[in-house]
Amino acid sequence: MCSITQVNGQEHSIQIDALLDDSKDIIRINQRIIYYNDSDTTLTNIYLHNWLNGYKNNKAPLAKRLIEDYDKSLYFANQKDRGFTTVKNLTVDYEASAFSEVEDGKIDIIKIALNTPLLPKESTAINIAYDVKIPNSKFTRYGKTKTGYHLRYWYLIPAVFKDGWKTMSNLNMDDLLTNSTDY
Repeated sequence: MCSITQVNGQEHSIQIDALLDDSKDIIRINQRIIYYNDSDTTLTNIYLHNWLNGYKNNKAPLAKRLIEDYDKSLYFANQKDRGFTTVKNLTVDYEASAFSEVEDGKIDIIKIALNTPLLPKESTAINIAYDVKIPNSKFTRYGKTKTGYHLRYWYLIPAVFKDGWKTMSNLNMDDLLTNSTDY
């Protein structure tokens, strides 16, 4: 005899409204993240992966990683070929919240300071309005191509919290650790 057990747990959810301005290679995004704290730890911060911002300058972890492979294309790139994120507004539970890039030059990770600690098994709503400038695909194969766009990790994604935050910079490895999420 076979029995099937179905388990439905809480998970993150992400809703994205995006508009592509192909004349400027910019995506204007309004994103809503419902972040569910599935840990036993009370959280005072939430981290988001902002991998598209890794193309912003030659001090980003991505540029440094490519140099290690003797690829100078991003390090010496023209500004018009670079990609970056411009956050216009960020709220947590409809209240403005402080946010910043993570220290140590990790410009592709955003740290959000929560106004109210997030208790275990509780959730919070993060609303973000931002623009992303799509980079040229010549650096990592992702971005603007001759015939259109080849995109991956172009929106903000919550980092995994499991015995601490598991943040990961964009190092052109195509392997971002993420939680189960309803899109």
